[in-house]
Parts: sequence; C-alpha cells; structure tokens
Amino acid sequence: MLLKLAEELPLSASVEEVWKLLRDTPRLTGLLAGVESVAPLHEEGKEAYAAKVSERIGPFKITMNLDVCITETVEPSLLKATIKGADAMGLNRMTGSMQVALSPALSGTQMHFEASIEVLGKLATLGAVPIRRRTTQAFAEFARNIQGQFAKERS
Repeated sequence: MLLKLAEELPLSASVEEVWKLLRDTPRLTGLLAGVESVAPLHEEGKEAYAAKVSERIGPFKITMNLDVCITETVEPSLLKATIKGADAMGLNRMTGSMQVALSPALSGTQMHFEASIEVLGKLATLGAVPIRRRTTQAFAEFARNIQGQFAKERS
C-alpha cells in the first residue's frame, strides 16, 4: 500500500530559525508523536539515524525500528530523507522518502512537507483509510508542537 502525503504548515519564525530546529535532531524528534528513541548511525559519509517508533493504528499497536538517512540538504531551505524499517518480527515493513522545503512567507516561514511511504505486511491489510487518518492526526499534533516552539520563543 502506497501512502502519499503533502502538507503545508505556516510558522511564525524565520526560515533560519525553522532550519535550525530541523537540524536539531533531539529537539525535532521530541516534537514527533510516537518516537521513542533516536540515535545516530555512524556510517562513513552518511548522515543516518536509527529510530524506534510506536503507534496505535486501529486495533494494532505497532513498534517499528526505522533507519532514516538524510539524502540531501540545501541550507536553509530543503531537507530530503529516506526511511526504511520493520517491526521486530518482520510482519510490518515500510520504506519511502520524505522532504521538507522551507520558503519565506509574510508571517515567517511556509513549511511544505511531502512523503511517499510504502507500507507492507499486516499493517497494510488495514487499508489506506485508518492509516491515512492516523497519519493526518500525527501530522496535526506535530504541527501544533512545532508552532508551539516558535510561539514560546516569541513570548
């Protein structure tokens, strides 16, 4: 099952401030729902991370170990990454790519997020509707969290 997402998020901070947050992995992952841990993978010539993510989708609670590899950065406007991983038993797998593009806006910065994720295994049998619904909820939570970061800095 292929899941494609495209979201726009206005932020009341400069492109440079948002970029700084995107490149601060511990701070950024603290804003993402379900992320239990993130650690750098020490692979020569690559920026990569191992992440453990848990999520409840429908009747299932899924915990997946993901490798996130940064494939391109254009400071301070573009970040691209690949994602791949599986649960401990290999019953659920995912692979895909994502990108975040930042551009100046009247109120600060416009963040454009795109992802294309292939979901395989038991999780895919749930179908696109519950997975898309949970993904939309998770992005909305991330949006509130990241907007809150910049609201606090303004106070």
